[in-house]
Amino acid sequence: PKQRHWIDRYLLNHTGYIELGASSRKQCLQIFTQDNHTIQINMPTLELHGFSVSPPSRAVHMTLDLLDVDYKFVNVNVIAGETRTPEYLSLNPQHTVPVLVDGNLTITESRSAITYLVSQFKPDQLYPSDPASRSQIDQRLYFNIGTFYKRLGDCVYPVCFGKSKLVDEEKKEALQEALVWVNEMLTDGFVFGNSMTIADIDFMATVSTLEACNFLDLGQYKNVKNWSKKMKLSIPNYSVNCGKGAAGFGKWFNSNYSRNEQIKNKISKSLGKGLCALF
Repeated sequence: PKQRHWIDRYLLNHTGYIELGASSRKQCLQIFTQDNHTIQINMPTLELHGFSVSPPSRAVHMTLDLLDVDYKFVNVNVIAGETRTPEYLSLNPQHTVPVLVDGNLTITESRSAITYLVSQFKPDQLYPSDPASRSQIDQRLYFNIGTFYKRLGDCVYPVCFGKSKLVDEEKKEALQEALVWVNEMLTDGFVFGNSMTIADIDFMATVSTLEACNFLDLGQYKNVKNWSKKMKLSIPNYSVNCGKGAAGFGKWFNSNYSRNEQIKNKISKSLGKGLCALF
C-alpha cells in the first residue's frame, strides 16, 4: 500500500505511465517522465479476493503468508452481498470466496489455490512431489471439504444465517465423529507425517472456526488442542490472516446461538428417551 501511494503521488507530477504484462509472479509498472527517463517498479500480481470470516479464505491467506510472497488482499464482504456484484461475478460466477488471481489465471476453489501456490513457490516441503505422500495429503484435503468442514458447516451455518438458534444434536454427533478421526490423524503431531504440510493449513481454518464458535467441548481431543496451539505459533502473521477472522465468525455464530435453549433441548430429548424406555 505504501508503494502504491508513492506511485500515485509520483504520477500527479509526470506525463504518464504504462503497465507492462504480468509474469507468473510480478507485474512491472513503468513510469516515464518528460525528459524520457523511466522508472520500473515490480508490483505484486497475486490477488486474493476473500472474506476474513470465511474459513476457506483464511486457508489461502495463511498459505500466502507462510510462503512469504507478495500479494494484494481484496476484502469481499459476503454478508453485504459483495459476491453478487457484476465485477465479482465476472471473476467467479459461482459467487463464492475466495478467488485467487495470478495474472491471467483465476482460481475459484481454496484447495486448488493452495496447491497451486505451494507448487509454484515451495513444493517440496509443504506439498511433497512423490505420489504416495501427495496422495495422503490430497486425501486429507478432500476429507476436510467433504467431511470435517462440511459437518462443521452443517452445525453452524443454520445458526449463523438465523434459521435456527440451536445446533442440531445429530449433526453435532456427526461432527464429533469427524473430530475423533482428526484426533487420530494428529497422533504424530501433524495432519500428515512429522512436519507441516498444506493439510495442516487447511485443517487450521476449520479448527479455528470451531474453537471460536465454542459450542463443543474440545477437551477430549488432546491431539487437536496441542496441534492447534503449535499451528498458531508456526503460521506467520496468524492473528491477522486467521485469528481475527475466526473470532469474527465466532461472534457471528454466537449472536444467534442460544446456549440456554440448547441445554434445555438436550435435557428434554434425554428425558424423552428415558420415558420411552419405561414403556
